[in-house]
Amino acid sequence: MKVKNLLLALVSLATLYSCDMMKEDVDDTYCGLFVNFKYDYNLQRADMFKDHVGGVTLYVFDSNGGFIKTYEANNIPQMGTLLYDGTYAYCMHITDLPNGSYRFIALANQRPYQETLGTPGPKYRRSDVMIGAPMEDLSVALDRNGGTVSNVAPMDTLWHGMSGEQPVIVNNNGYSVTTIPLVRDTKMLTIGLHHLDEDKRLNISADDFEFVIRDKNGRIAYNNAVVEEETLVYTPFHKWDTQTIDERGVAIDKTAHASITFNRLMLHNNIGEDATLIITNKKDNKEVAKINLPEFLAQGRNAIDTYRYGPQEYLDRGYDFYMDFFLKEGEWHEIELSVGVGLHILSWARRIQREDLKN
Repeated sequence: MKVKNLLLALVSLATLYSCDMMKEDVDDTYCGLFVNFKYDYNLQRADMFKDHVGGVTLYVFDSNGGFIKTYEANNIPQMGTLLYDGTYAYCMHITDLPNGSYRFIALANQRPYQETLGTPGPKYRRSDVMIGAPMEDLSVALDRNGGTVSNVAPMDTLWHGMSGEQPVIVNNNGYSVTTIPLVRDTKMLTIGLHHLDEDKRLNISADDFEFVIRDKNGRIAYNNAVVEEETLVYTPFHKWDTQTIDERGVAIDKTAHASITFNRLMLHNNIGEDATLIITNKKDNKEVAKINLPEFLAQGRNAIDTYRYGPQEYLDRGYDFYMDFFLKEGEWHEIELSVGVGLHILSWARRIQREDLKN
């Protein structure tokens, strides 16, 4: 808080004094570059950087796009998330860049990057970038085993951010301030299966079904574009069953669940290139559902009354999606969509009949 107040005071004095002229009164650590990070590109429209991000790496490039160096900041144990005082978002202070013009790319995770590589489940692995190499050499690729991304645990969240088209000017006789907005690329889908047939309401189990998402989205480029390579198959990191109990303590309904984490979801001009969700009954190897996942999820944006987004923006802002399939005679009859916001689910659901969509 004290640092931010001091920065505001310095702004009003900047036209009269340089940092060198104020060294007698003000520590010269208030000169240089201050980089703010924010994550408000979400459905909540709230800056959740301090609540979600645990490690951030800033890649520095010259005005021509040549790589120079990185800076990294991570959570301090028992000190909260990248904060000055527990209230305001973290601001990275850089004092060793020579005067000049620079461009920046930020990659962030829920924990320090090196720590993510030691956790269970598929990893986001960053490419090595040589000094002087173009920013196009920077990318992030998901682990895969023969094309399968095995969700034995949820993937650590990946955020991407980039400075604007105009380079940031650094002059160490004063100070510069820039902000890097982040976009969350990692998504989670939780699926529920319910039987509409009365004689099958209790005859369902997640173990009887195979849930997969197929997509060509295993690599993220320097500018957060999806690089389409081999088709990946995402599998659930968790499957479980729940029951609905009436007032007599008798089970009257049962639901099979599965949760899958996956990389950034894109809508293509050719719908044949979109991600596909496939649910198969393993008992008879029959497809219960096969749908265009981004097209389907994007329909949920019409249920939000406060803000309206285009389909791709909605998919990029959302990250915690829910789909409940209601099965009749072994196939999905209708689906209910909802989306998670923090620890709560938005107070809407969109129910779609099977005939409303092409399978």
